[in-house]
Amino acid sequence: MAPVWRAGSNVSHEEFLDLADSYALGALDGEDLSQFETHLSAGCAACRARIKEAGNVLSLLSGSYELLTPSANAKTKIFDQIDAEKPGLVFTFANEGKWQEISPGVLAKVLNMDSDRQRVTALVRMQPGSRYDDHRHTRTEELVIIEGSCYCAGKRLQKGDYHRAEAGSIHLDTRTDEGSLMLIITSVQNEMLT
Repeated sequence: MAPVWRAGSNVSHEEFLDLADSYALGALDGEDLSQFETHLSAGCAACRARIKEAGNVLSLLSGSYELLTPSANAKTKIFDQIDAEKPGLVFTFANEGKWQEISPGVLAKVLNMDSDRQRVTALVRMQPGSRYDDHRHTRTEELVIIEGSCYCAGKRLQKGDYHRAEAGSIHLDTRTDEGSLMLIITSVQNEMLT
C-alpha cells in the first residue's frame, strides 16, 4: 500500500479513517504505522471506532469460511506458476539437500540435475583416507576444491584449485589423505573401470 502521508504534511481526518482499515488488517508498517499510532494516542474516537468496526467485519468473514487444505497437485501447480513467473533463480542453502554415500567415505549432495544434457552439479565430500574408483569420463568434468585437498590423476589439488577432465579421459588414483569438499559438474554416465 502506498503511504498516504509523510511527516510534516497536512493529512485530512478522512485519510486517517481510510488507514484505520489497513491498521485493523495489520497492513501498516514503518513510518505510516508510527504516525497512525501517534494519531490514535491523541485520542481519536472516530478512528478507534473504525478499527473496532473493521475488526468485527474481519472476525465475521473469518468465521464464515471453511479452511481447506489444497491437494498436493494444486500446491504443485501453484508453485510451478510462481517459478514460471520468476524464472532463473534457484537457491540451495547449506542446510538443505541430502548427502548420499556414492562410494565408501565419499558423499555427494546433488545441487542440480540437467536431464537434457545428462549433467549433474554436486558437492562431493571425501572423508580422510577415502578414494573414488577409477572411471572414464563420457563428457567433460569440472571441479573446484572448496576445503582440504585430494589427488586427481595423481596430482594434488588444494583449496581453490580447479581441474577439468575432458570427455574420454580416465581418472586413476582419485583419493584424499586429509579429506576434501569439492564442487563438481560432471556427466551422469561416467564409466566405472573397477
